[in-house]
Amino acid sequence: MARKHPTSEQIQSMLREGHFGQSRKLPPADPLDTTQMLLEIDRIQPYDRNPRKERNPLYDEIKASIRAQGGLNNPLTITRRPGDSFYMVESGGNTRLQILKELWSETHDERFYRIHCLFRPWVSESHVLTAHLIENDTRGALTFIDKALGVRELREVLESEQSAGLSQRQLAETLRQRGYALDQSMISRMDYAVDVLLPLIPEALRAGMGAPQIRRIRRLESAYRRFWNDRNEAPELFEALFSEALAAHDGAHWELDAVQRELETRMAEASGLSLKHVRLEIDARLASSTNEQNTSSPVTDPRPEPSPTVEATGETLPSTTTHEAQTPGPADPPRPTLLDETASGSEPPEPKAQPSTPSPDNFVRNETGQPQAPQRERAKEELHQSDAPSYDGPGDLKSLRGRGYVLALKIAKRHDLEDCVTPAGKLGMGFLVDIPRESIIPVAGQEDALHQLYRQWVWWLLLSFSEETVQPERMERVPDDLLLRNLILEKNDTQALALVGEPDWKALGYELLNNPSVPQPTIDDLLALAQTCRRIRQLMDDDGGLALWRSDG
Repeated sequence: MARKHPTSEQIQSMLREGHFGQSRKLPPADPLDTTQMLLEIDRIQPYDRNPRKERNPLYDEIKASIRAQGGLNNPLTITRRPGDSFYMVESGGNTRLQILKELWSETHDERFYRIHCLFRPWVSESHVLTAHLIENDTRGALTFIDKALGVRELREVLESEQSAGLSQRQLAETLRQRGYALDQSMISRMDYAVDVLLPLIPEALRAGMGAPQIRRIRRLESAYRRFWNDRNEAPELFEALFSEALAAHDGAHWELDAVQRELETRMAEASGLSLKHVRLEIDARLASSTNEQNTSSPVTDPRPEPSPTVEATGETLPSTTTHEAQTPGPADPPRPTLLDETASGSEPPEPKAQPSTPSPDNFVRNETGQPQAPQRERAKEELHQSDAPSYDGPGDLKSLRGRGYVLALKIAKRHDLEDCVTPAGKLGMGFLVDIPRESIIPVAGQEDALHQLYRQWVWWLLLSFSEETVQPERMERVPDDLLLRNLILEKNDTQALALVGEPDWKALGYELLNNPSVPQPTIDDLLALAQTCRRIRQLMDDDGGLALWRSDG
């Protein structure tokens, strides 16, 4: 039997009915392009995967700003999952939405209820989660563990969307393409924080423990594990010792040094060795592990650390926290870098002019109550009364700088570092230190490991004596053919660290200064160089470098 086709009148009738003859109406369609909207806040929900788990530390300031402005200065960016009834925050703004709902509840002011929004069509779950991670990093101090958990969830979402697993390297590349730059080493550190540390020290992580502390914990665990395995001890016993030592000290004021002391004590008892023996072994492995890690061009998160801002107004607040590196505790010093990160970024202010006749306050009294010479004059006198190695040469600045260069070059030649030392007759201590053209990082097991260890220590001590990296402005005054200068000014000191490593300064005495294997002339010349640099500082009244680092000498 032939199928009967509908007539044109029947087709027109069906088209006039909602949803082709069904009684229900079509749901409203979302715009296909970015569109401005005016919405009630009860139609918008916070993003349920928001990486920020802790309260925004700027919450009160943001709320005060929104209240004073009578609303938001910038529209809230929203989107909507397919099939959802409610809109949701698309790329940051969960804090502002929560504040608006509080203000509406408190005041019933329409300005906090009906708000302008910027609607963006739905792209994907990974797109929204990435946008929130970027926004939280930019606008507020996201704790490292929240960031790590957010990246872990994003990885799972991406793997689900792509139906394929992602290695750390693949994840880093995928995030880079989406505008969220995280290198593989940082992702590895995040995985370590989530998988190993979070079950053991959750309070410390929630209190703001940052990447530098986590990096130190990981180095310590590696050093202790190597020591334990080298003695053929039971691996499961080490796991228990390490976990118990960490968990026993969990808290907001967590200190790694306390954990280290307890772990050394427990390992000494378990292995039958003396505590001193364990500490010496661990120090040696820490130095070795630091150097091995730096053979692979260590890098950090390249994005700048912005100051927190008030989200509604864009007003910069005092910078008390950063999005990445949390403030270390008193027993947890920051990671060493070539440029002193504790410097203020500018030279100290010019000293106030002293009166031609010293005031009584500039004198100290002796035992009889009589005034003595001003303290600076006494410092100069003590310069000639000290028990330091004698120096009978001229005491003017030019001569002392020349002596500083000669001593630095002499030390450098003894350890095959002469290419790193250049004269600077009108700057600083009379010499500058540059990056070696080849790695000086000692590698355990190689024949030249001990020689390289001494070279590394000597290079770092010469750099320290030169004082060239104490203030950022000093690097702008040194010759532009120094590779170290260019790397630091480009904020790329990680490339330099890949060649020189990071010494464990706690082992300075053990590995170099007190080590009988180090040539005695090296120690004598280092002491003489230190005394020469000290004379230069005293000659200039220790002005903080203002005169010493003027390019005109």
